[in-house]
Amino acid sequence: MKQKVVIIGYGFSSRLCLARTLGQLGYEVSLIIIEMINSKPIDCYSKYVKHFYYTQGNENEDTIIQILLEKCKDEKQKVILIPINDYSASVLDKNLYLLEHFFLLPHIDHRQGAITEWMNKEKQKHLAQEVGLNVAKSIDIEIVNRIYKMPANIDYPCFTKTREYTPGYKYTLHRCDNDEQLRMFLDDLCQKHKNLTLMVEDYKNIEKEFAVVGFSNGNEVIIPGVIEISAMAKGIDSGVALHGNVVPCTKYESLIKDFKLFIQRIRFVGMFDIDFYLSEGQFYFGELNLRIGGSGFAIINQDVNLPEMLIRTLLGKSIDNMKKEITDTATYTNERICMENWYAGYLSNLDFFSLVKDTDISAVHCKHDRKPELVFWLKVLKKYFILHKRNKNKIEINKNV
Repeated sequence: MKQKVVIIGYGFSSRLCLARTLGQLGYEVSLIIIEMINSKPIDCYSKYVKHFYYTQGNENEDTIIQILLEKCKDEKQKVILIPINDYSASVLDKNLYLLEHFFLLPHIDHRQGAITEWMNKEKQKHLAQEVGLNVAKSIDIEIVNRIYKMPANIDYPCFTKTREYTPGYKYTLHRCDNDEQLRMFLDDLCQKHKNLTLMVEDYKNIEKEFAVVGFSNGNEVIIPGVIEISAMAKGIDSGVALHGNVVPCTKYESLIKDFKLFIQRIRFVGMFDIDFYLSEGQFYFGELNLRIGGSGFAIINQDVNLPEMLIRTLLGKSIDNMKKEITDTATYTNERICMENWYAGYLSNLDFFSLVKDTDISAVHCKHDRKPELVFWLKVLKKYFILHKRNKNKIEINKNV
């Protein structure tokens, strides 16, 4: 009997990578798709996807739990659950005591709510400092009943983010250069949130951004390599990598040692992602994601099978003989993010096609599973004609004016 696995979350790149990786090993893979869609997602065309289910909206906890209990549980085995974004990780964590009767999933000491607690950015920063990592200085601003008190000791420029995980949190990422800009931003947040805790950090001039993707079994922590990000997305996907290099850990050994200690202290069982950056010649801890990161496919496609490590660990099997580090440098491109940024006008036609063409590791290409890539390029072609028509209409309007 095949072991069943359910992958849950937003964004076809990670879902597709995990489905292919695990499907090729003989696991039966299903997807729960958390996003607003108007057509069948690209990863659902993969021959390695057995079933797929849609939630009715971006954030719908009740629907996710209902699908899991009605469609995904199995009387003969405990099904593996793998979340791939913060929201899905939080939903599973908050319902851990119910789900553990039927499923095996990432956890911290099998304690419900523990993963969500560690999504707190201030909690992460305190631990990062304890293990020797650099962090940007920050101060909290509490919005209570749509009212806040402006601190007097903020250094500008500053950068804002939510202290705790909030669905759609990226709109709280904002640079402010003075009191007036910060007040305007806080006033806007008060219209959207009755209660919210905002972290206001010293703004750092970022020279380069990085990530590590890894796996922890609660004791041993595996970090196969380092992702050196060379281009970041803009607009709605701001903060997500478009393109980068995957390199061995050799140049970053001291930093990797601190990251491993950081994860060991949490006692997390699952895949994780740590963002960090270089500013004025020093590395700074950014944030921890207790699920695979958006660039995780780049590491997995270098034959370091992090999702299988998770599955084997949850099933009580050994991972001793599995490959745990990369030895070669390779470029990677997230085609989904590139396509969306190109369509939104942040990338030229030349930049888009160059990024997608000149890469060693692709999120959509697989010689054993061609259909998702074909559907991807059909979507690109459709978007190209829409853009062409839109630009043609603009020219006609300008002529008439």
